Amino acid sequence: MEKPMNLQFLYKGVMALLQTRPTLNKGNKMKWLLLLALFTVVGATRAPVVHAWTWDDDEVGTNDELDIQVAGYRKRVEQGISLQERLVLLDRLIKLYKVRNRNAKPLEDERAQVLADEQAVQNVSAASRQKAQTLFQQAFEMVKEGKYKQADDAFLESERLNSADKSVTDLRQKMDAVVAILPQAPSAETASGDLIRKGVMQFMQNEPSKSLNFLLYAQQKDGNDKTIPDLVDLVKRTFPNESSEILDARLNLIDQKLQKALEKIYSGEYLVAAKECQEVLDLEPENPLALTRLGSVYYAMGQVKQAREYWKQALEQDPKNDVLKSFMSQTAAEADRAPAQALTYKVQKGDTLMTIAERIYKNQNSWKKLYEANKAYMKNPYQLTVGQVLVLPPGAVSAP
Repeated sequence: MEKPMNLQFLYKGVMALLQTRPTLNKGNKMKWLLLLALFTVVGATRAPVVHAWTWDDDEVGTNDELDIQVAGYRKRVEQGISLQERLVLLDRLIKLYKVRNRNAKPLEDERAQVLADEQAVQNVSAASRQKAQTLFQQAFEMVKEGKYKQADDAFLESERLNSADKSVTDLRQKMDAVVAILPQAPSAETASGDLIRKGVMQFMQNEPSKSLNFLLYAQQKDGNDKTIPDLVDLVKRTFPNESSEILDARLNLIDQKLQKALEKIYSGEYLVAAKECQEVLDLEPENPLALTRLGSVYYAMGQVKQAREYWKQALEQDPKNDVLKSFMSQTAAEADRAPAQALTYKVQKGDTLMTIAERIYKNQNSWKKLYEANKAYMKNPYQLTVGQVLVLPPGAVSAP
């Protein structure tokens, strides 16, 4: 039996020769002959392999890799990738094709089509967002009108068109809960219809205290409407840290707030008293007792001219009130010398504490003074709601 050749020994010998200077001359022909012998022997011990070697072998290998990369790109497209990802991959492939002098036009044409598709998607997305915003605004108008089921449908469609806006999702979920109780608000002409609409609107605007004021008063105005207690429970469940202070079940909400305002006037807590009166006027804008006591708050603060404005409005609602007539008579001369100052401010669209402070105090940094006076009624100094009533600390000058 033929003894196997010691290839390791032969390999070491050849490599030792090759480690000398590889100048091609007569003196080192033997090195190349030995190297050829090594590969010949190795080839004889293996299955024959056909391999054509050229000086361009590196380039051919890279081109093969490009084909593999293109195949991988096609597979990823089939599996589903974004248009932006396709553009990134195509840019890379086109660059590699050009480096290797391969025809990149098919890839460039594909990139142009993908870019056109992406632009079309962006146009559709912009149109969808615009439509979603329009539906969002329409939904709020429907809430104001008491069309809760229609508003819910509009919020749902707005959410579908712009699912990234989580505020729409939050409103849609709240509207879902309202619709489960009351798909349509009672007529505004009913005893509780307008109050329910205002209460639901405040609920949607994240004003639970005001919402409870309207709904509890609606419940007291119409005890037969079984949906109102469910709406009250919904607000309390959604905002568990909020509640409306019911001091005595025998008194309605208006009476309780007027009583509290009177107590605060006597104790010198004028800003709290002003807020209680203002909340009564939110529920009953022409309540003569609330107007009278709000005038008294201003008078106690030395704001005689503003006090007379409210007393005048109260007299229009109660022209036979001799006490008010006496107040007006006694303070006529005094009012001419007193500056008019406001104790409350109703938030307008676009207002922040800083802009209000600039308007009232002529100094944006005074927003902290406003916050300190209202923090018992505010969760976040950076979130104001249109219609929200703020009390103004002493020294504030009324806005024109």
